[in-house]
Amino acid sequence: MIPENLREQWELVRARAEVLFLADHGGGCPDCLAGDGLTPAARRVILRRMGFRVAEEYDMPDPKDLDSPVGWPWVRLTNNVAVSLADGFVSRAKTR
Repeated sequence: MIPENLREQWELVRARAEVLFLADHGGGCPDCLAGDGLTPAARRVILRRMGFRVAEEYDMPDPKDLDSPVGWPWVRLTNNVAVSLADGFVSRAKTR
């Protein structure tokens, strides 16, 4: 049983593991980053609290409107996991 004083840290470790697992197995939206109520800034804070660091920021085209001049904000973490700050989707490209 996880002691009460370690509960918050335990939840962050579990959330981090979920992000990495989904990124390495085809991608997905981890519970900690999902939800329409989260802003890109809130998702960035959550990632930082889990111990992730941002290596690069970039915009990707809106998948529903590829001609739109406004893109979706993404970050690439130092471990090469890509995270959509718009909806929380995570993925990692396979390296050779």
